[in-house]
Amino acid sequence: MKLRFPYRFLVLAVIVLTTSSCELFQKRNEAKVIAKVHNENLYENDLKNFNIPSGLSEKDSIAVLVDYINDWATKQLIMHEAKKNMSEKKQIEYNNLVESYKLDLFSSAYENAYVKKNLKTAVTESDIESYYSKFKESFLLQKDLINVRYIELSKKYKDVAATKKAFSRFKDDDINELNKIKLSFISSDFNFNEEWVSLDSFLEKIPSLKKFKKTKLLVNGKLLSYKNNESRFLIKFKAVLKSGSPAPIKHVKDQIKQIILNKRKIQLKKQLEEEIRKDALQTKEYQIFE
Repeated sequence: MKLRFPYRFLVLAVIVLTTSSCELFQKRNEAKVIAKVHNENLYENDLKNFNIPSGLSEKDSIAVLVDYINDWATKQLIMHEAKKNMSEKKQIEYNNLVESYKLDLFSSAYENAYVKKNLKTAVTESDIESYYSKFKESFLLQKDLINVRYIELSKKYKDVAATKKAFSRFKDDDINELNKIKLSFISSDFNFNEEWVSLDSFLEKIPSLKKFKKTKLLVNGKLLSYKNNESRFLIKFKAVLKSGSPAPIKHVKDQIKQIILNKRKIQLKKQLEEEIRKDALQTKEYQIFE
């Protein structure tokens, strides 16, 4: 609910503060003073954007407004006391910080609006591949990655040899045959999308693998066939990337895309700064004196 200030309402909202010189509703530049603390005034215009929740009674609405004015007054009083107990040097330092923050706030708002309007958000596969090719060594793995497929079979499964042969070759005919008998497997994942997963996450998926040393697992093209108390496993480590080696492009694709966009944003901000300086110099709004 937008705040309105009929005379009756304003009278009810008045708070008499500690300063004896407080004269509410005096005019200064045609604006009504709502409250005063030392030399600081709160004007009616300052409350134009103050919203009172809808559905409140007049009494409750006044209470909300009073709380707002009290809060403003308290901050002004604390500010006054702080300045009394602060050296002039410190006050200058803080004022400079405030001005710097104000400058950054306005500048950032304008720059962000300019970037939003002019940013080219489309990042092509070619863009990603080009960046990856140049900075491949910047994307080093923190964990071992594997490109792996597996089948878990019942210990009673009869045709182990043929299934193992098809699983190892994994040609089109083999894949078709394996898909036909897939329902007879306890579980399987043929990883047709060639996804990379961390070795640690795969070990969590198949805990029985933890009995093997990592050095025996991290071998390109390794076919592992073993059984435990419940099942028989066929696992093909199609490709292995060890920790410290460059990450596969698919694994860092989103990261590269964000880096490219961030670089474009930085370039746009630099472009804006250069254009503004150039225009200001041409119009003499910015001058450098020798």
